[in-house]
This record gives sequence, structure tokens and C-alpha cells, in this order.
Amino acid sequence: MDRTIDKGTFQDAFKNRAVVISGLPRGTVLRLATEANAAAGPSDAALRTKAEFGVLYDLLLAEQADAAADGRLALLGVDGRVTAIGQLVETLLNSTENKEEFFAQDMYQVNVAGWPQGVLTADEVMVAPPGARLTLARSTTPGDTLLSTGAFSMVNSGNMTAHAPKRSWKVDLEIGESQDRLYGMERVNLKAMYNDPSQMREAVAWRLLDRAGIPAAQHTYATFSLNDRYMGLYSVIEQVDKKFLKDHFGKNSAGNLYKAYCGDVGCATLEHRTGTGGGDDGRQYFTAGSVDDDRTYRLKTNEDDPAANTYDDLATLIRAVNGVQLPGGDDRFKSDTFRASVERVLNVRAFLRWAGANVLLGSWDNYFATPSNYYLYNSGRLGDPLGFTGRPYFTLIPWDYDNSSGIDFFGTKWQYTDLLDWPAMTRDYCRITHAPHEVSRLPLFTNLLRHHDFCQYYLDHLEYLLDTEFGPERVAALIGAEGSGRTDGLWQLISSAAYGEADSPHGQPFTGRQFTNDEVYRAAYRQWELSRGSQFTYGIFHYTRMRYDHARQQLAELRKTYPNGASGAVFPGAMEVLPS
Repeated sequence: MDRTIDKGTFQDAFKNRAVVISGLPRGTVLRLATEANAAAGPSDAALRTKAEFGVLYDLLLAEQADAAADGRLALLGVDGRVTAIGQLVETLLNSTENKEEFFAQDMYQVNVAGWPQGVLTADEVMVAPPGARLTLARSTTPGDTLLSTGAFSMVNSGNMTAHAPKRSWKVDLEIGESQDRLYGMERVNLKAMYNDPSQMREAVAWRLLDRAGIPAAQHTYATFSLNDRYMGLYSVIEQVDKKFLKDHFGKNSAGNLYKAYCGDVGCATLEHRTGTGGGDDGRQYFTAGSVDDDRTYRLKTNEDDPAANTYDDLATLIRAVNGVQLPGGDDRFKSDTFRASVERVLNVRAFLRWAGANVLLGSWDNYFATPSNYYLYNSGRLGDPLGFTGRPYFTLIPWDYDNSSGIDFFGTKWQYTDLLDWPAMTRDYCRITHAPHEVSRLPLFTNLLRHHDFCQYYLDHLEYLLDTEFGPERVAALIGAEGSGRTDGLWQLISSAAYGEADSPHGQPFTGRQFTNDEVYRAAYRQWELSRGSQFTYGIFHYTRMRYDHARQQLAELRKTYPNGASGAVFPGAMEVLPS
């Protein structure tokens, strides 16, 4: 601890964190925090903003008996012992919560009041009118409002849910000079889980991805009300934005973030492209004159920086993934030269860990069948955070896991996907969606697995997941399914909020959710199958059991070529340090 602290340093110590006032001990620290919240707080029950911590500093300074600190808070006395003020500051710092702790909470209540009457959808961004207010509180302590603001906007989101009867929402906090963020976040994603009768698939998926040691969004739940109208149960998904990049990549958070879509040059397959003159620079990966919202690979950062928005870094990655200019036909992917070239520009191990988790989850609406709905982040290299254009280094960041664990629209049994041949399982998907090829093109996956060492690492990690995180009994306990013996699973957490969307077991939910309460109960707790139109949905437990058994069976054969543990890797995997 420093001997003294100035106001700016004090405010920085609480940046992107919050102090929930009700969690403070009685006495001076509670009194001062309450006064700071009343003087500069936005009518909530937590200290979050720079203004609030500025007022709190002034109150602590006025409380300080020793004036010898020359306008600074004295944390240590001349004898080196912590002062009374230092003890108060320590108490405050020990009481803070960060974004990770925010997502560790089970459930929140999100309420919007003063919204235009009768306006229950927003196809375009709607800025909150005067008098409107957004509040967010824990469901267990609804009186402790963590966020209260009138500066926000909302819009419906999602490919399939943007115009569904029950819509997903993006809530953007208008930061302005107040820096009024929520644990550093400027957006709250409320996902409607429209395709998922269990309302638990995203929770299961994001948990497994976290265990895989890759940069993945965090997840929790919330109920959402609009002008006292109950809109239903939602998944809250962390946004992949600058704060996310800062959390995972530290000083290398100013690089290029691409989001993958199906757009101007097709879907985001990462296939190599050349122009009419044979050029294969970044210009081949967007159509000249196209707007950002139509592009296949859309820059989410640095889009207005002419030195960074050339797409040349993406072209460098794609050349390496496809082994461009390496001799030897398909055998070139087995070479040490290919391995070195792709590891120079891509965190290969993180990608392979994602791939193992993804094939177990049976999530096809990402870099699998579609392929789209994922991010690529070029962080550059350690020690050279601004040199990312000249020395790119990419990491795949997953996104969008509502279509997983046994949801299908194409007559495909994703639980039987060949561990080494994903494209073979996409034939019906490509036929029904009128894709340009018979099967999905996935060079990033197929080319990497042609290299023995990469395939060995992928299979070793996949078996680790089967041994630890991904098993029928473990998943049944997580969700609290019938017969699991658990009373503290996901079903027990969400059932009341889910049931609140309808007035009867078999009546149509008034929130627009497509599944009745009885169907949710049967799909989530009893783990029954459900068929509706083109959609067929397995119970998560039964899907997991089939996927687990089939993966074990195939692994037993593959181990003749790829012996268990031969990669020498230690799991669980952790995000690798960026190369210098």
C-alpha cells in the first residue's frame, strides 16, 4: 500500500467495478458511501461512476484528521501502520465487485419504465425518451438497484429472433461524460432463447467453453419487464467489445476485431480468394463500395482507420490457413513449414480447444455448418500492441450458442458428427439452405487437423473434456434434470421465471415464447424430445449421452494413430500468453 493516494488514483482503483452499498459494514464507511451515492449517484444503490468515487474521495478527505498529507488521503502513518482512513479505503476496495462477479450471480431483474406505451418492439435503435428509466437489480435482493439510468437505447437483435414473437434485445448505455458503465460494460445483451424449449442450452454451452480456457463471453439470466409488462426470461450474454478485449488481451486490446457473417463475399469460410489479376490482398475479402453492414467479415474496431481497415491482416491469416505458396498439394498441411506458418499468425491451440468443445456441443451455427457467427481478433504480438497490422496474430472468439445440444432444422443428427470430418455432416444443411457447395467449406478446421501434432492436441483436449466436464451424469446434475437427485440445478433456478410467461400449463405464453409451460417442463426437467415444424429438439441429457458415447467409440479407434496424451499437453487449458 502506498503511503498516500490522490483523487485520480483513487478513482482509477475503482474503475469498472462497483461497491454495493448494502454489502458494506455499518459505521463510517457505510455512512460515507451512502452520502456519496446520494450526492452524485444515479438513484441506485451502488457506487459505480467516476463522479461518485470523486465525491467519496472528498468525503474521506474531510473525514481525515491528519492534515499533513497535503491534500491527499494518508493511507499509512509515519510509523508505517495503516491509518483509520487507510482502513476505510481497504474496506471499500475489498467490497468491490467486478464483471466476473456480476456474471457469477444467478439471476437479475431488468426493468424499463417510462417507455412509449404500446411499443413492445424496436426494429431500429430507439433512444430512451425523457422520463424513461432502466434499472437492474439482483433477483435475490431487488431493493439493491445496481444500475439506474435514463441514458440508454434499445433495439431488437438476432438473425432468427429480431422479428420473432419473443425478441432478443440489445440495451446500450449512453456513457457520455458520466462514464456510467455497468462493471465496465456499455451493452447488456438480453437473448430470448427463442428456439430452446429448455431455456438452458446457452448456459450449458458457455460454461463448457469457459472450461476450455478460451476467450469466451460470460452468461447469466435476467427477467425483463417493460412498463410493468413482463417480457419473460432471458439469457444475459457478455458483449465482445473493447472491454472484453482489454480483459482478455490486456495492452493488446487495440487491434482489429472482425465478426463473421454471410454477406457480400458469401459466408465466412476463410477460403483463399484471388482477384482477376491474381492478387490476394485484403481487398478480396470485401466488395468495393460495400457498406460495413453488408460485409462477410465486418470490422468492429478501427473501421475508420485507413491504416488498419485494409483487411490485409485477414488476408495474411487466410493465406497461412490455406497453405498458399507452400509446395506439396494436400501433403503440405502435414509439414513443419505449414505448422510454423500458421502458428505465426494464429493461436492454434485455443482454436483446437474451441473445436473440441464445439463438436461435443453440436453447435452448428458458427464455424461449422453456416459458417458465420464467430469473431476473429487480431491482437498483434506482445510488446508491440500497435504493430498488429504488420505482424498480425489472431484468436477465434466464439459467439451464439442457442442452436446447440440437440437442436436441429435439417434432419441431421449432430451428435454423430465425425470428430475429424465436420463437413460430412453438413450435406443436408447445405441442400436445404441452397448453399453454393454440397458441404460446408471449413479450411481452418480441416487443414489444421491434417497436421498430426494439431490433431493429436485436439483429440487429447477433447478426451479431457469427456473425462471431466462433458458427461451425461455431470450435465444432468448441472441442469437439475429429473432423476439427477439435484435440487440446485439450472431448472430449479429458472423454472419460476419461465412459468411466469404464461397463465396456464398449456396456454400460449403472452410473452411470445413459442413453447408452452408444459413443453418447457417436459423439455427442461423431464428431458423429453420435442418436434415442431422443421425443428426437432432432443433433451439436453439424451443428446449429451449420445454425443458422449459416439465420441468415446470413435476415440477408441483414433487412439491407434493418436495415442492418448501423446501431445504432452496439460489440461485444463489456459489462454496462452501472446507471442512476442
